[in-house]
Amino acid sequence: MRFCRAVTSVFCAAAVLSSLGAWAQEATAKSELLVVFQEHVKPSKGEAYVAAVKDMVALLTEEKADSPAFDLWTYSAPDFTYTYVTPMASMGDLDTMHEAWSALYKGPDKARWSSFDARINDAISGSSRTIVAHVTSASYKPPKPRLSEEEARYRWVDTFSVVPGKEGEFVGLCKGLAELAAKVGYGDPWNVYSIVVGDRIPCFFVVSNAKDQGDYAESDRAFTQAAGEEGKKIFARIMAVTQHYDGHGEWYRPELSYQTPTRLKTLEIEEGPEKPEEKGEAPGGTGGEAKPGEKTVAPAPAPAPTKPPVKKK
Repeated sequence: MRFCRAVTSVFCAAAVLSSLGAWAQEATAKSELLVVFQEHVKPSKGEAYVAAVKDMVALLTEEKADSPAFDLWTYSAPDFTYTYVTPMASMGDLDTMHEAWSALYKGPDKARWSSFDARINDAISGSSRTIVAHVTSASYKPPKPRLSEEEARYRWVDTFSVVPGKEGEFVGLCKGLAELAAKVGYGDPWNVYSIVVGDRIPCFFVVSNAKDQGDYAESDRAFTQAAGEEGKKIFARIMAVTQHYDGHGEWYRPELSYQTPTRLKTLEIEEGPEKPEEKGEAPGGTGGEAKPGEKTVAPAPAPAPTKPPVKKK
């Protein structure tokens, strides 16, 4: 019961949320939440892992699973880390998610679901799970984004472990950088997320989207140049309240993702019908194989955890 166990683990951690600082409680109460589940795949088992996840997605599709708990946006990194993102409206949704996944393992296809677990567990070396809150006030959304969602299949994730007690200052600095981005007419959005349940607190993710790694690097360079000395000063202050920083790139994997019929209907209403297109293997060697004419699905309409409001030198 892979995802079921993941949700149970997160639920147990969420039970201590009331003991966390005011920042985490405020973020949880006011923001959109995402459950982020990661699996670290053994390099020698990459193909077997992808095949098992594809089979899992195929069974969800076959069963027309329609609980919001099954909405999965999947990303893969070159180090064979696979990230699954599921939106939820409130912490109370954890109960529903646990019940929905548990029901699959008790239904007519319980043997098949158990086989997925066995195959996937054999292919991974570890896993982790967190809940993050979207920090809307610190994020940036240009009036006319440079790229469409279909073009922006690559994302860069910056991770900032912040000095305890400096969360508000970090968010304030991100707001300042967002204002500077608007001032210079920067065309690429970024989203900021705060971990509210997990091992790394206080910690923030900054998620940026691009066509690929080269496109991200060029966009990053352009913003650094446009932001000038003012941007450098804000960046220096951000690093002053950061204990540890790391960053990595990853690709959106539509063939390993699943959106429920209800979610797809919502996307069609909001964005119009999707057009079929071919999907290829994600660059970096972590991808599945193309299926000509297979329908792709737009990246998560809810922001999902990395263009950082902070630029690296």
